[in-house]
Amino acid sequence: MAKLNTGYKRWSLDCHDVSTEVMEDLGLSAMDDDSNSCSNPSIKEVPDHIPEPAVKRKECSPIAPSLVRMEFSEDDQSCDSFLLSKRMRVEGPPGIDGFSRLSDEVILSVFKWLPKSTMAKCAQVSKRWKRLSYDEVLWRRLDLSGTCLKPTILGNVLLRGTQVLRLAKTEICDPIYPASCPPPQECPSYQNLQFLDLSMSSISTQGLFELFESCKNLKKLSLEHCIVDEKACKALSQNEQLEVLNMSMCYGVGVAELKYIMEGCKKLDSWNLAWTDLSPEALQLLCSSAPKTLERINISGCRVTLKDENVLSLCQRCPNLVELDISDATSVTSTCVNYIHENLTRLEYLAMARCYNVPLSVYLVFQRSGLLYLDIFGLLTETMLTTLRTKLPHIEINKFYFSSVARPTVGIRRTSIWGMKVRE
Repeated sequence: MAKLNTGYKRWSLDCHDVSTEVMEDLGLSAMDDDSNSCSNPSIKEVPDHIPEPAVKRKECSPIAPSLVRMEFSEDDQSCDSFLLSKRMRVEGPPGIDGFSRLSDEVILSVFKWLPKSTMAKCAQVSKRWKRLSYDEVLWRRLDLSGTCLKPTILGNVLLRGTQVLRLAKTEICDPIYPASCPPPQECPSYQNLQFLDLSMSSISTQGLFELFESCKNLKKLSLEHCIVDEKACKALSQNEQLEVLNMSMCYGVGVAELKYIMEGCKKLDSWNLAWTDLSPEALQLLCSSAPKTLERINISGCRVTLKDENVLSLCQRCPNLVELDISDATSVTSTCVNYIHENLTRLEYLAMARCYNVPLSVYLVFQRSGLLYLDIFGLLTETMLTTLRTKLPHIEINKFYFSSVARPTVGIRRTSIWGMKVRE
């Protein structure tokens, strides 16, 4: 038996502003007021058995749960039998993976719209997503220009079977491939790379050697403003299918480097060697041993080393030239123009800007030729330019400010290299 404390103030409806109707709506009932028992309070036993709650729950559907209905019996009028309870928590339907019902082809068509960074995160979801995220279809074209590739990142990218890769202005850290990477002979994915743009990138000569040693199916390559050496050029010469090579403003180009490239790359179509500071020996070797398949060549920037006899050797070695740029060759004379006119019958574009020892009158020999464009910046005044255009009406003079020979990007387009998109 337990006695209740008699020192508290007795609760009564008479001293409150709450109406009886409101209390009944809340499920409460008033106790009988026994004023005579205040001095001698009754003792109330604590029941050993707690009555069952008057609120009865009804089972709800797991999909559409209904509201819990509360039922009260007629005898449940006291506050002791009143019990508040929460609504029963109903678990939702089990989750369904919609991707598990889709075929690999459908998922790949969805993944191709995702950025490559998101693709790498998708590979961490499940084994199936990892297999699909690394599919070659999603990694054929890739643009990582202007980024910093930590060691082994480029090697992991090439393992995905990339075919078109733009790395312009990219910092590439050594080593290129991880130590656990299989050798190139056992990994055919390396051979998928065909179009590579390394213009203005920061990469060591050892990195170039590792890259060219594994990728031997390159067709178009840009090494603009990169540093090369004999070892890297020897590895590059293994790309027998190479057609376009941009080496403008490259450092380290000498006789040995040119010899390796010319002996190995027999199918070169376009070659840009502008402002590579070629020595007289290297220039003589180039003009006398260049691949006969050349149709476009840029050797501008040879201010003192390029002579008339070098131009004659080049014209006789490569008679199928369509574009020729020998700008800033201050040592050539009018004899050079005659050599070009006599030997290059298919020539369409000629650039001889700032060749100050060539008189303007000599260019009139192209009146009966198939030449279409002639760039001779820095030699004409407006009056002279108007006169020359009158004499050569079928030739557009001073139309292009920069050479496009072997360059991967021309103008403001930065989403494609050599006409192929690098972004989906």
